[in-house]
Amino acid sequence: MRVLHVLCDLSGGGAERLVLGLCARSGGRHEVATVMGSGPLAAAFDAAGVVTHVGAARSGIAGALEVRRLAKLAARFDVVHTHLFAGDTWGRPAAWIAKRPVVTTEHNVNRDERRHHRVVKRTLARLTDRLVFVSEAARVYAERVEGICHPAACVIPNGVDLARFTRAPPGPGTRVLAVGRDVPQKGFDVLLDALPAGLQLRIAGQGPRRGVQRVAGSTVEWLGPRDDIPALLAGSDVLVVPSRWEGFGLAALEGMAAGVTVIASRVDGLAELVGDAGVLVPPGDAPALRAALQQVSADRALRARCASAGPVRATEFSLDRCAARYDALYADLVPRP
Repeated sequence: MRVLHVLCDLSGGGAERLVLGLCARSGGRHEVATVMGSGPLAAAFDAAGVVTHVGAARSGIAGALEVRRLAKLAARFDVVHTHLFAGDTWGRPAAWIAKRPVVTTEHNVNRDERRHHRVVKRTLARLTDRLVFVSEAARVYAERVEGICHPAACVIPNGVDLARFTRAPPGPGTRVLAVGRDVPQKGFDVLLDALPAGLQLRIAGQGPRRGVQRVAGSTVEWLGPRDDIPALLAGSDVLVVPSRWEGFGLAALEGMAAGVTVIASRVDGLAELVGDAGVLVPPGDAPALRAALQQVSADRALRARCASAGPVRATEFSLDRCAARYDALYADLVPRP
């Protein structure tokens, strides 16, 4: 089964990392097309032997030409799998032109989405053969808020390659990591406001800030985009995911897989994922997050409980399980010879 994944670009978000995992285990049967250029994960796709077809569309005539390019490319595959707004918006019409079945994955709850984006999504949902949500929370939000109700909708949680993550050795509880783009959704401003004195915080992900700063007696190091998240987790005691909203929360899953204590916002798919395998706090509540950081730093028994519970819960979200469910979905769309 040959599958073409359509993404906006190769940035380091959860959707792109999921696609990288699915493609890397496909034995060359999955390839990737981007709509708006490359990105920090390009080297990782190359290292995994994944073929990528990079586009440069923006809007207008360039956008129309991109649909034409993608349609010619899609004709070489059995299934087109689209991701995120740009990938969906260009990829679904291209698949329709190429007469190829389409799987679309909704990765987020899109609380900051513009109204015209929702109109586009509702319209293009008619071109989707299977609509997948990464969590039950994402499915409910799409139906109730965005008005997207699809007769062939289902939930397939994201997954990670558990073999890439090793148990982090016990530490003092003061080495804190956060992973994600430096945008309002991820809540890093709340995290900075919440920092108690004496912590070492590293933040990995795309954004304008780099280098070391001092905040409230703690050290904050902005690492920029990184492709060695398992190594960063192995050298951390706590992973903080202070998102204001989250369709799933791949960073939290990776933290649990590594046996790191996860502190996360009690929002959407993130709360659904973490459950009782970590510490949940109200979103946007800096005092509550500060109290959780202090508690986790001081309570070795709590860290030990999370270190045991996290990897066990992570096994429910393995990449193998996720990929098998997608493979079954693809097979259902393509008639057997």
